[in-house]
Amino acid sequence: MSLTWGSRPWKIWRSHWKKRSSMNGRRVSYALIIAMIFFAAIPYAIINHLTSLRDWAAFDPSTRYDLDMAFWAWMIGPYLTLYLYYPAAALIGSKNKTMWRQNIIFHQMMLISCWIVFLIFFLLPVEIDLRHLVVDTEGTVWEPFFVMMHIIDTPWNSWPSLHIVQSMQVVLVLRYWFPPNSNRLKLLHAILLISWFLLVASTMIVKQHYIWDVATAIVFAGVGWRYWMKPCLDNLNDKDAQDEFDSILD
Repeated sequence: MSLTWGSRPWKIWRSHWKKRSSMNGRRVSYALIIAMIFFAAIPYAIINHLTSLRDWAAFDPSTRYDLDMAFWAWMIGPYLTLYLYYPAAALIGSKNKTMWRQNIIFHQMMLISCWIVFLIFFLLPVEIDLRHLVVDTEGTVWEPFFVMMHIIDTPWNSWPSLHIVQSMQVVLVLRYWFPPNSNRLKLLHAILLISWFLLVASTMIVKQHYIWDVATAIVFAGVGWRYWMKPCLDNLNDKDAQDEFDSILD
């Protein structure tokens, strides 16, 4: 049994779908990116600061391993690559009309999954008490990145880690759209996976997340992909589903 939340296109995409050939064929891509900013990034900032003001933690998932894990300032680089994942699916998922349909549905599901995580942030907040372990960055090239990150993010963006949830969803959909059936694609898949593993490690190494946050994020994204996202994307390979999609947006 699979979930179907967000499996039908929202009418907010109608004008973009009808004019999808404009802006060098990138109008839908730009609309998806802007939607992620307005309906994911901005609500995230609001929830993050509200939970900080509330200053109440539902529980403490920290372990000795979180405290003992080495801090490497340079891992802020892989950490910040998250912001390349957001436009990646929107821009790359453009091979054909079927992929465009899947791209829209995938981003709807990304937004829904964000809102589920926001609800967890609000109802069961956890403070990430690790920033005192960020040391020896003063006067280095890494200092402004940590200063900026700590200003933008209060330490209440705990579990499941959106860094992991959203990047893993993008990795999964890119692998779904472009299976490694050639040497070139096998190489690109290897680079993608290595980059993602570095991002995962960085969330803990730069002291932004607990191991609990990462583990729950991987389970959340993995189960969501298996029983929700992938079945709905598969369904869009069917002619009847494509006709229904087009009837809503055309």
